Amino acid sequence: MEEVLEGGTYDIRVDAKTPRGEGVGKIQNFVVFVKNAKTRIGKVYKIRITKVYRTFAYAEPAELSDNSKLFIGNGSLIIG
Repeated sequence: MEEVLEGGTYDIRVDAKTPRGEGVGKIQNFVVFVKNAKTRIGKVYKIRITKVYRTFAYAEPAELSDNSKLFIGNGSLIIG
């Protein structure tokens, strides 16, 4: 199993979204929540791990283009 490290970058496919608008995916069987991202279910994103816990991790998009929008909370507020 690939070890998930803080600061590491990975490619992840978003399989679901939380009610707060975070993307949810897995690196092997390790759950990763992608914060502050305009994510679509089924798409693959390059992410950077920001915090690792025993059973899950938080991440943010590693690459954002100038045209990307960041969502806060449920996506009702857009910064960009």
